[in-house]
Amino acid sequence: MPTEQVQARLPTVLVVDDSPTLLLALLDHLSRHGFLVILAHDAHEGMMRAALAEPDLILLDIVMPGLDGLETCRRLKADPATRDVPIIFMTGLSDARQIVSGFAAGGVDYITKPFRVEEVLARISTHIALRRANNKLQQAYESLARAQEELVHHEKLAALGSLVAGIAHELNTPIGNSLMVVSTFEEQTGGIRERMTTGEAMRRSELQSYLDNAATTTEILMRNLQRAANMVSDFKQVAVDQTSTQRRTFLLSEIVAGTVLTLMPTISRTSIEVVQSVPGDVMMDSFPGPLGQVIANLVSNAVTHAFKGRSEGKVELLAEYETSDWIALHVRDNGNGMRIEDQERIFDPFLATSQGVGGSGIGLNIVRSIVSDILGGRITVSSQEGHGSCFTLVLPLEAPRH
Repeated sequence: MPTEQVQARLPTVLVVDDSPTLLLALLDHLSRHGFLVILAHDAHEGMMRAALAEPDLILLDIVMPGLDGLETCRRLKADPATRDVPIIFMTGLSDARQIVSGFAAGGVDYITKPFRVEEVLARISTHIALRRANNKLQQAYESLARAQEELVHHEKLAALGSLVAGIAHELNTPIGNSLMVVSTFEEQTGGIRERMTTGEAMRRSELQSYLDNAATTTEILMRNLQRAANMVSDFKQVAVDQTSTQRRTFLLSEIVAGTVLTLMPTISRTSIEVVQSVPGDVMMDSFPGPLGQVIANLVSNAVTHAFKGRSEGKVELLAEYETSDWIALHVRDNGNGMRIEDQERIFDPFLATSQGVGGSGIGLNIVRSIVSDILGGRITVSSQEGHGSCFTLVLPLEAPRH
């Protein structure tokens, strides 16, 4: 069975002119050169056909009875359905002011009457090719935008995984302490119960010691369980922030500390020290989720990639006021650093480099987008091979209202 061939859509040209002779001439020439031609005898018919036929290009006479070509072009450009269709004016006049008015109205080119067929074909082909190329670029841009959204979504899911691991890691200490204290007290209670069951005499001092141990055990349990409850509450807020882009007021130090806390399962498996030096009074009105995602990305990259071949290292998070309403947050490491050529391309999409803090070029491209598009700030990097790297976020205390 032969394969059915799908024919490509013929390039469509709408010709709007009040001269039947010119319309027929253009119909003949353009049809013979592979164009699908639609004819309109006045401006109103032309606008109707433009909306219905979705042409690739419009040839529009300037001088027509009733509505002229310039006003017709303005109306076509004001209509979302036709505003992107290129319009070439046809004119029998050589008045420069009229030609300039045509470009101001939205035209992309003009041809003069009487026209040369070769010139008309060349101009039409050029502008149709440009429009199709622009359409392909727009489609590519939209595809990249969707891909970026998917990457952000995947990073949020990964952040949730880190969050769960962080909860387990941090709750292990207070819960472990509570279990140890309770098991010890259980043994003491069992001994007391056994003595009471057998009727064995018990000195007052022994009972007092047991009661003192009970009070101490209760105090330790309350302290550890309260610590665990506070952790769960903090983690709940971090979870809400990491999975949403909601705006709220918050202390920068709390976001930094909460984000580092979620990374502790990874950090604790290394010999890397993470130090925080963020003033406790820096209040921001911004987007804590995206900000935490940026901080987590930078710290995680540093811990994972900056110290290859080294047994230990340090990552510092330092904040300082740039001005009264801008804050600078530095994520600095004393690792291997980066080459100059890698620094110049570190925020490029789809860059992968194992030098310095690299290794996640896609993530760093998203980081820059989040910092500029959502947080309203900027990010820079400075580095020297063998002497570490420093990423600096300069952020407004009050993010832009989107």
